[in-house]
Amino acid sequence: MIQLNQHVTPDHEVVITELEGKEAVLLHLGTKMYFTLNETGLYIWQMLNDGLTPEEISNRISGEFDITPEKAKESVLTLVNELILEKLVKVEDR
Repeated sequence: MIQLNQHVTPDHEVVITELEGKEAVLLHLGTKMYFTLNETGLYIWQMLNDGLTPEEISNRISGEFDITPEKAKESVLTLVNELILEKLVKVEDR
C-alpha cells in the first residue's frame, strides 16, 4: 500500500484523453488496458503528474473542497492504489 509521503508518477506508456465534462480516459499502451477518471480523479491525476505526493494532494483537496482531511486522504489513497494495481503509475524512490 502506498504511503502518503511517497512520490507517484504516471507510467511513460500511459496516454490520457480528456473528455467533455472534465472526465478522462487513461490508456496504457503496453498492456492495452484503459481506466476512466471522473472529474476528481482527473484532478488527482494532474497533481500526480505535477509531482505532488498523495499527502500534498489530500491537503489541497481538503482545503479547496468541503471535505475532511481524513476523507481526502482516504479518497486519494484509494485512487492511487487502483492506479498502481493497473500499472498506470509508478512509485518512485527518492
